[in-house]
Amino acid sequence: MEHIQINRKKIEQWIAEGYAVIQDGKLIRVEGDVHDFLAQFTDETEPKPYLLSELITWPDEELKKL
Repeated sequence: MEHIQINRKKIEQWIAEGYAVIQDGKLIRVEGDVHDFLAQFTDETEPKPYLLSELITWPDEELKKL
């Protein structure tokens, strides 16, 4: 799979397209409550799912690590 450079502009675009979560490089649209969706994953879940609305607040250095 092609590596995607994640940045705020890209995250804003994904949110505008209706995506809510990214997991293992795959964007996920969530029907219903996103927090209920994320509750199905444990802290040890790999690959870890990330809420796009939270990622957009991360510093650029942290986004580059994803």
